[in-house]
Amino acid sequence: MGILALDVSRFGIVMSADSQPVELLDGRNRVARTRLLSRNPILVRRGGGFAGLVAFVGRERIAGKPTREWLHAFSAQHPDESLMAFCTALADELSRRWRRQRLRSGLWVFVSGFEGSEVRFWYVSNVEGVNPSDGTYKKPGPTFTAVDDLDKNYLAPELNQGRTKAQSLRLRMYQFRNGVIRPTALIFDIFNEIMQRIYEQRIPGFTPIRSITDLAYYDRQRMEFAKRLHSPKHGMASKASSPGIAGEVHVMAVAPRGVIRHYPKIRGQERLVP
Repeated sequence: MGILALDVSRFGIVMSADSQPVELLDGRNRVARTRLLSRNPILVRRGGGFAGLVAFVGRERIAGKPTREWLHAFSAQHPDESLMAFCTALADELSRRWRRQRLRSGLWVFVSGFEGSEVRFWYVSNVEGVNPSDGTYKKPGPTFTAVDDLDKNYLAPELNQGRTKAQSLRLRMYQFRNGVIRPTALIFDIFNEIMQRIYEQRIPGFTPIRSITDLAYYDRQRMEFAKRLHSPKHGMASKASSPGIAGEVHVMAVAPRGVIRHYPKIRGQERLVP
């Protein structure tokens, strides 16, 4: 897909992605040959006290299977593991697969949800960094690492300053994105600025985010806006532009207590996911 995004706030977790399959290589991105422009790259995981979402971007097939199917099967084989154990096992197995198949693609797997009452976000990836000149990835390798990104990298410094995790989540929203991040990340940031100005000016009809549903549709509109800009037919990009957002936009959210919903285009039609 062009982009995989995650917003974490006091309301819960929203994960969004488009369905365009994109391969992340050393210094370049390319649209995969097989175009599955309706498939949902976001899966549900429940087990080991965790209820949340698993999503991927960067490679479309692992061990002869579509990546979505492979991840679903792997999750089913580890039904009762804690989140840390699951992510560590996933990193180890992906490392074995990459070495065995001598794969060169980068892959990001986001795992986010609630472990008991605690908000969690881990990622598993074989990408070490980003090229600042064009936003592509540097030399994806054969070794995957599991990272407790929210608690270890983002919240730990704030906890050291005496702020609790709940206080930090009330004060700000934590945003993560990977895939084709240029210019998508720039579009996302500017969209956020536009909406913030609208809220600050108290323009009638536009109220700030007050629920997980509000956040889910905020994220959907941000994805749809970026998708339209990337479209040579409806938007601004040329056919020769780098791969961006295309296909179908998928938005799923996890509320406290592990309630998961899928959010389609039309408000009021969201549905619970078992």
